Amino acid sequence: MSADGTARPTGPKVEVAWLIEAGASERLRQAVPAAADAMAGMLSGCLPAFDWHVSTVTRSDDSGGGTVEPVRLLDAAEVERDAGGWDFVLVVTESELASHVHPQALGVTSSVFETAILSTAFLTRTDAEDNALARRLTALALHLFGRLNGLSPDAAGDLMAPIDVPGDLDGRNRFTEAALPVLGRRLEEVADLRVEEMEGAGAGPVAFYARSLWRNRTALPGAIFRMRPWSFPLRLSRLTTAAASALAVLMMTAESWEVAANLGLPAVVVLSLLALTATSVYLLRAQRLLAPRRGPLREQRAVSNVSTVVAVALGMCVTYLSVFAVAFAMGAGLFGDALLAGWVGAGELPGLRPHMAAFTASLSVAIGALGASFEPYGYFRHVTQVDEEV
Repeated sequence: MSADGTARPTGPKVEVAWLIEAGASERLRQAVPAAADAMAGMLSGCLPAFDWHVSTVTRSDDSGGGTVEPVRLLDAAEVERDAGGWDFVLVVTESELASHVHPQALGVTSSVFETAILSTAFLTRTDAEDNALARRLTALALHLFGRLNGLSPDAAGDLMAPIDVPGDLDGRNRFTEAALPVLGRRLEEVADLRVEEMEGAGAGPVAFYARSLWRNRTALPGAIFRMRPWSFPLRLSRLTTAAASALAVLMMTAESWEVAANLGLPAVVVLSLLALTATSVYLLRAQRLLAPRRGPLREQRAVSNVSTVVAVALGMCVTYLSVFAVAFAMGAGLFGDALLAGWVGAGELPGLRPHMAAFTASLSVAIGALGASFEPYGYFRHVTQVDEEV
């Protein structure tokens, strides 16, 4: 029974925590509990089969004002989430969020952390709008909550409609009927017993990871897809610049063609695999992309670590294939047989251009990874761990 004497739902329990920074203003401290209560009421009304637990917690520190990188708040949210055992975390800050896509960001989502970050910096601009803060915060939280659970922006005029300006949040208080089954199916997966809560969870890290991945086998591809590894060459400018520079130098050097001419197919394959493995491991460590071990093993952390590793490996594969294609096209279009015969001292040149393309791609991705290591720490993690900016 609840405090008011009504029976609580007996369905799967879903826990959502709102985290307020320690230095939050009194205005925000009043708005967040009101928004959390409104969110709980709305979700209980549209999805009554679940036992909703929506709470508010004050963080032990604050963002320090100014502009804050979302990944800093993701780290704090993970620590609090593991300690509290929550399913979802909504971090609320009065600081502006560093935006890498839009001119300004009201919020971001990170499915690998099951976390959304909300900024109130732009939600209200005048004193006349102060009473709208809680309502807009509720609508923004529900919009980001929907995105975390697989709902896409639509034009139906409901909570999932695109947000262009903060005023667009006014009057939004429902999900469409078509969205509720999608949301319900996703939440059933989330509300299941976690691996760390099952019997035999302490059998060892390898067994724990295996069980976590098996239980999340249908969700894992989506988590990797949301990281968009195919876009790494476009979004990581330092990686692309370093790789392109290496490509240009290697293709114009006769000694590089001589080396490629003396490489057999097995050597080319081994070199390519070594380059992809080494660069992926290097970037994971240099940019600290894997969640550190804090306390007992957690299913969410296991899934986030594995999806990050796979996404980075796929991103480097995409970079390798892109460089390979450019190098092969350059070799076929700019370097004739007579020129190459003079460089490598051979009349017959079977397989030279693909071998050269593979050799060039291997060295280019290695040099590109060195360039990518100079990407700002927050930006690289933003690319891999933040799904969307709103």
